[in-house]
Amino acid sequence: MNSYLLKLNEREDGPHPDTQIAQMFADQRVNRYTPCKPEAGGEWRTIDDYMPMLKYGTQLPPASLTKSAVAITPGLDGRGIVITDVDVPFGSVLKMAFKIFCAWLIVVVCFAPIAIILWFLILAGILSFFGSAFSGSHP
Repeated sequence: MNSYLLKLNEREDGPHPDTQIAQMFADQRVNRYTPCKPEAGGEWRTIDDYMPMLKYGTQLPPASLTKSAVAITPGLDGRGIVITDVDVPFGSVLKMAFKIFCAWLIVVVCFAPIAIILWFLILAGILSFFGSAFSGSHP
């Protein structure tokens, strides 16, 4: 079992066995990019360089529940969350509406001529079919 020194909050911490580092990784107290080095010596690298199997999650222990997480969890007392006052500046709403209007205007200006030309082509094809069908010159 290997032990590693971790660099947490700009200072060395440890040594920690690899099982403890795996637990810290599962609890999200460290991540793949946390610097570490072997206790026996070596250079500072990331946890991912020394223990690449952690990123796949196959050898991770289950995350432990901390006391603070249990204490923060609210009870189910039947009260809902109500947002009573939302202060949205009118200027930002107006700016957003103007941007949406400009985007739709660009879409309409670009695609309307194409739609009109297609409409005339389809209509010309239909009218030419019926015009030739009702013309009096049949052999």
